[in-house]
Amino acid sequence: MHRSYCTLFDKNYLYQGVALHDSLVAHSRDFTLYALAMDDEAFSLLGKLGRESLVPVRVDDLLTDEVRAVRARTSHGQFCWANQPLLCLHLLDRFGLDMVTYLESDSLFFADPEALFEELGSNSVSLVPHNYSSGLDQKDKSGVFCVQFNAFRNDARARAVLGEWKVENFKYDKSRPLYYPGQICLDSWPEKFEGVKIITHKGAGVAPWNVRGYEVSERNGTPHVDGVPVVFYHYHQYCRLRSGDHDLSGYPLSKTVIDTLYRPYVTALARAEQAVKKVDPSFNFRRLYDDPMSLGGLLQAPSKENFASYRFRIKRRVLGRFNIYPDHFFS
Repeated sequence: MHRSYCTLFDKNYLYQGVALHDSLVAHSRDFTLYALAMDDEAFSLLGKLGRESLVPVRVDDLLTDEVRAVRARTSHGQFCWANQPLLCLHLLDRFGLDMVTYLESDSLFFADPEALFEELGSNSVSLVPHNYSSGLDQKDKSGVFCVQFNAFRNDARARAVLGEWKVENFKYDKSRPLYYPGQICLDSWPEKFEGVKIITHKGAGVAPWNVRGYEVSERNGTPHVDGVPVVFYHYHQYCRLRSGDHDLSGYPLSKTVIDTLYRPYVTALARAEQAVKKVDPSFNFRRLYDDPMSLGGLLQAPSKENFASYRFRIKRRVLGRFNIYPDHFFS
């Protein structure tokens, strides 16, 4: 069966989006990934890639006076989140899809997602729990469920959920940067709407906030958790630093997790970058973050900001969360 997926990203997360598509090519039988390009550079590059199963969508195609008002009062990141239900509705309407599944662009598939659709069955909407590890529960801030593998059939039940999600996502406002209405509203869907299926497959939505609670292993080249294949991993917080180093996340990660799940991701991103550079050598966009201050750097340039950065570095080391590695570590 042909599967329709969608995601969104801007030029700074384009490598992640291409890597996501590559992983679907490797593990999904027959699919199309619709990518909402949040800027002109991303839309242009996706066109140059010319991949039949990776279809770019202009963000301007979703704009109405109401959506423009949302963009005016939100940060760039919040506006991206606001577009999640809009993209799903747009695709269901424009292409008459029987179902579309929203994915986060910072995810990578390691196994066939058909197991998740089998679990969805005849239901109309899927939800994947955060499944927080002990000591990492963030339900009060981020909710029980995560926006990461949300299937919506083209029926009345799913459209009711999408309508609710749109209303909540339009509550984002840059004056409240730590308020996530479009995330926490998912908690009410199972009780409020019919046809909502909570996915129980352990390999769905493995992420830094829950991986510590699993026994991680590798079998025949595929990562497993508690003996179950990882369907997809959500690389929340992964980023590149200005030095070129990789910051895997601020969560505690074991060596086994880094070797089994993060090494493949760094490789996948490098391959995605090579594919992009092949069609456009001038493309050079990536969101970069400042390196946490070292003691030597602090002594050379003491300041309140640099001291805070150094304290952040020490805190992560003490907590066993300093997951920063140079590029050659992954070679």
